[in-house]
Amino acid sequence: MASNRSRVAMHHDKPRRLCVRRTLMSVAAMISFLLAACSMPGGQPTPTPAALPVYTPMAEAAPISAGAPTAEAAPVRQQGAAPARTNYTAEIIPQDQVPVVAEVAGQVLDLSIEVGDRVEAGEVIVRIDSSTLEAQRAQAMAGLEAAKAQLDLLQDEPEDEDIEAARASVTAAEEAYQRALAGPTAEELRMAEAQLRQAEAAVKQAQAAYDQVSWNPLIAALPESMQLEAATLALEAAQAQYDKLVLGATADIIAGAYAQLANARAQLKRLEDGAKPAQIQAAQAQVRQAETALYLAQLQLDKASVRAPISGIVASVNTSAGTMVAPGSPLAVLISPEVEVVIAVEESRLADLSAGQPAVIRVDAYSDRTYDGQIAIIAPTLDPATRTVQVTIRPTGDATDLAPGMFATVALP
Repeated sequence: MASNRSRVAMHHDKPRRLCVRRTLMSVAAMISFLLAACSMPGGQPTPTPAALPVYTPMAEAAPISAGAPTAEAAPVRQQGAAPARTNYTAEIIPQDQVPVVAEVAGQVLDLSIEVGDRVEAGEVIVRIDSSTLEAQRAQAMAGLEAAKAQLDLLQDEPEDEDIEAARASVTAAEEAYQRALAGPTAEELRMAEAQLRQAEAAVKQAQAAYDQVSWNPLIAALPESMQLEAATLALEAAQAQYDKLVLGATADIIAGAYAQLANARAQLKRLEDGAKPAQIQAAQAQVRQAETALYLAQLQLDKASVRAPISGIVASVNTSAGTMVAPGSPLAVLISPEVEVVIAVEESRLADLSAGQPAVIRVDAYSDRTYDGQIAIIAPTLDPATRTVQVTIRPTGDATDLAPGMFATVALP
């Protein structure tokens, strides 16, 4: 039984052994072919590879002369030899780019610029409504005039008439104060009592006339009723006046009379002695404060006329007539007609750079032209991330064709 199983297994493994044998034969044939190829007639060794030019980053390859070896044309910098010209790419940018913003709030009344216009420094380009600012300036002017008038009053010598008037005021205030202290005179009491008796008689007369028509249902609308009421009110007023005189002046009346007397005496003393130095200094300080307020009001009024900060070209306009603006609102952007290129130069070339070093600028828009330039600024620090230094190149010749935003290539020796 076991023998039969062995025969069956050997029968099934026979195709697998044939496949392995064929594979080994194929591998042997491949090895034989390769050995035959390596033993070609002649027995010459493998030729040495041709010399290829060494690649230098960002270096401009020198032209290869006809028939010159490739190895000799490689731009490899030797000790003491002139450095290879290196190209850097960047964009043309304006030397100055200044945003123009509103400094006061208001409505834009006039906008006299458009994109592409040339403006001069100090030229009015936007006008903002200044009605409120003009009113504030007028108010500041009035405050200055009042402060100056007060100072003049303190510094001027008083007139004789002013002193006499002040003395008369003091005399009148003293008499009023003494009357308040002494109380009413006998004459004033008699006059008050007479007025009281007269009011009582008027009430009796009105009462008699009223009694004659009191039977009338419409008595309230008759003149007799109104006359009685008016006479009664007059009697009450006369009685109150009489009682006041009899009681004499109260404490508040005496205090008021004394305050008027003190004020009149102080005014007379100021006129006779003149202003004190401290008073003059205070008045002078008020004048200076008013002058400062007027200056600030005028400054705000001047800012309603927005002027160009530089001479240049209008790059963009961010507002329009009728728009309400606030301080800080963007109005326009001005750029200078002069342009420049800022390139990033690797750290290894920093020792070769110097201000005034020539450069050549090319732009894709005018591929057949070159523009002379030179290094204007070398940044004092390097970018630690890229290990490069910012170098500013400015054209030295006619560069009117160069516009901000153009893609440029700068060649440095």
